[in-house]
Amino acid sequence: MNESPGSSSRGLAWVPISLLGLLLLSVPLYDMWEDTTALSWAVTTTAIENAPLICLSLGLVYGGVRLGRAGWEPEYVWMVTKWNVGVAAGIALLYGLVIGLQLWAMGSLKPWILALDGVLFGSIAAFGAGVYSARRRRTEVDLERSREEYRTLTNDVLDTSEVATFVLDTDCRVVWINEATAEYFGLDRTAIVGRDKRELIDERIAGRIERPERFRDRLFEAYERNDETVEFECHMTPGPDREERWLKHWSKPIESGRYEGGRIEHYTDITATKRREQELNARERTLREMYEVISDPERDFDAKVEALVDIGRDLFDAEYGSFARIDTDSGEYRIEAVRCEDADIGAGDVVPLAQTHCQRLVEAGRTVQFEARPFDVPERDYGTDAGFETYVRTPVYVGETLYGSLCFLDREEADPFDDWQLTMVELMGNWIGYELDRKTLLEERRRRLREEESKFEEVVEDVDNYAIFALDAEGRVVSWNEGAAQIKGYDEDEILGEHISIFYPEEDVADGLPGELLAEARETGRAHHEGWRVREDGTRFWADVTIAARRDADGDLQGYTKIVEDMTDRRERERALEHERERLEFMNRIIRHNILNGLNLVDARAGLLADEYVTDDAAIDHLRTIRERVDDLGAVIDTMRTFMDAVVNQSDHETHPVSLRDALDEKLALARDTHPDAVFTAHDLPDPETTVVGDDLVGEVFENVLSNAVVHNDAETPEVDVWTTRTTCSAQVDAETGEVLPDFDAGRADVDVTETERPAIAVHIADNGPGIPDDKKESVVRKGVSELNDPGNGFGLYLVKEMMHAYGGSVGVRDNDARDDARGAVFDLVFPLAEETVADARSTE
Repeated sequence: MNESPGSSSRGLAWVPISLLGLLLLSVPLYDMWEDTTALSWAVTTTAIENAPLICLSLGLVYGGVRLGRAGWEPEYVWMVTKWNVGVAAGIALLYGLVIGLQLWAMGSLKPWILALDGVLFGSIAAFGAGVYSARRRRTEVDLERSREEYRTLTNDVLDTSEVATFVLDTDCRVVWINEATAEYFGLDRTAIVGRDKRELIDERIAGRIERPERFRDRLFEAYERNDETVEFECHMTPGPDREERWLKHWSKPIESGRYEGGRIEHYTDITATKRREQELNARERTLREMYEVISDPERDFDAKVEALVDIGRDLFDAEYGSFARIDTDSGEYRIEAVRCEDADIGAGDVVPLAQTHCQRLVEAGRTVQFEARPFDVPERDYGTDAGFETYVRTPVYVGETLYGSLCFLDREEADPFDDWQLTMVELMGNWIGYELDRKTLLEERRRRLREEESKFEEVVEDVDNYAIFALDAEGRVVSWNEGAAQIKGYDEDEILGEHISIFYPEEDVADGLPGELLAEARETGRAHHEGWRVREDGTRFWADVTIAARRDADGDLQGYTKIVEDMTDRRERERALEHERERLEFMNRIIRHNILNGLNLVDARAGLLADEYVTDDAAIDHLRTIRERVDDLGAVIDTMRTFMDAVVNQSDHETHPVSLRDALDEKLALARDTHPDAVFTAHDLPDPETTVVGDDLVGEVFENVLSNAVVHNDAETPEVDVWTTRTTCSAQVDAETGEVLPDFDAGRADVDVTETERPAIAVHIADNGPGIPDDKKESVVRKGVSELNDPGNGFGLYLVKEMMHAYGGSVGVRDNDARDDARGAVFDLVFPLAEETVADARSTE
């Protein structure tokens, strides 16, 4: 290795010291020469005098040479040289100054003064050397104290740490390890310091690790590169001199300090964490095994119970596991499943309950367990050739009744069972109880289903006005009743095994209608359809068809039940009724347009004659009669129009929310204008936002009742009182939508109708007329068409009755008891409130 020029000069730094010694040696030698020549001293005398100075000078020469050979770093040699030469030069200068002052002041020298000055100069130099020595000593003491503190820190903290630590130098040699390292890896702390860590891995460490080659390769790669942090886990296997451990290795390069370029390694004991992970994994595995057993469709109930018992044996590390039926009435313990390598009893055996330990479970009604057999539990043979120590038993309930128990036991004393183990065995018991309960229910359902199917088949065989037959899952006929033979024309032996598409017209088969109906029934449970079907002889008939899916107790599709009704005659009747309705509509138009227009023309011409041409009183009376009769006929035609719109066109009739207040106000105003001699009073009317079920003809209902109250009133001044009250009414509603159905819609076959009590509002219209006899009250609003020979004989009230029924309401009549003279009648018109009014009322409650 080449040194720089500066380094070479510092390597000769000792030379000035030796030269200085030689220079100072010249002083005693000169003194000896002068003493012998000038003063005639003996050589011995002068030699003795100068011997100390000669020795000191030679010592300085030797010190320089020895310093140069000592192998010190040049900087330290140069430091000594500078101090030596510097101090010598300083003292020389001081002596020069003293000598110069003496010669200048006295012209001569005083040797004893010079000697004392030397003592002074030496004292000062000694003082400086003493201060320097004291400071150096203090530094050494502080350094030793720091080293002691470091050793204390190392011994008290790092040595007591449970994290094993290696410190390696740049050559991968061990510099230091702590006590945990020695314990984990079985190392002697003193003996391994200075050894190559790689040799230690091969000789002492890797053999303790579960996968030694992988462990060795990872560490050697880290040592080779030594440029990154390395982390991994390793498993230390148990041995005679060591426990099983899981260690987490963490190491990184040392980037500063005395061991820069080396490596520090930590091994943290993570055994507790790994065991917890293993425990959680074992629990997860147990749960997964239980789920796989319970959900396995290939195993029957008994096989599942045996598999669960095996899982329980593994869970408790037990020799014996069993599931048994407990019959407290007979005192018997019936074994239903046993899992044990060497058991004295097996499935099907019966043991007296008194000879078992189940009595505790029967009394407690909950899980019973002990890790060591208590003193009050006698030792008994229990399915093994000896007694037991470990015992756990959980009850199995079917519903609220104790059915049996799930039991596990072992000869050896076990650790206390944790909550997880007890929860798992209780889950097993709960599942067995659930399956037994479910099995019982399924058997009961199958029994009832068989009974119902038997009864159904008996009923079906006797039905001859409906075709009722069964299909398999593919849609092929598997049963045939008498009604099917009569409607479709096939004998049973002709149709069994045929697909239902045989009953459909060719165009429906081409469109895939049979398959669509089967798919709808399969997905929704039921399919309904009306349309043409084909008999055995090729003739068509109009059929109402319902196809219902049949499923077993487990919900699996077994087939379909098909019900067919021949609707051909009914369809013809409906078409005839539709034709009759069209004819009535035609008559309605003739009445409204032709006859009404003719009457209007007659009335106009009669008015023209009365005003301009007729002056005879008798003729005027005839014209008045004509015009009055024309007015009456016009009123009848208006009534007929209302009736035709509301009743004849029932199929197109729709109701909607109607403001009751607006309709009443309008017709009360019309009644006051039409009958100025009558008194109309209204009070307690609802606000305009209150709506009822009705249509545009609600006003016609009020107009007819108000008009009836005046026209049939024999009082001098007819008085009509109108008010409302809140009430309820019984209404026919659509069970699915809750919509109020008109009276004539309530019998529709395609609507599920139910009767309900719903909020309503009653409009009361009272008069002071002659009243209605009790035997006439009910019939006056219920006259049939045959009773209405005279259009003026209650036709308006007949219309009121029909319209109120169409709204889902009602009309009634009673005496006007509010009047002192007990005159008059009260008509009660009850309207169901519309849904929006009902909803508003509920929201404000």
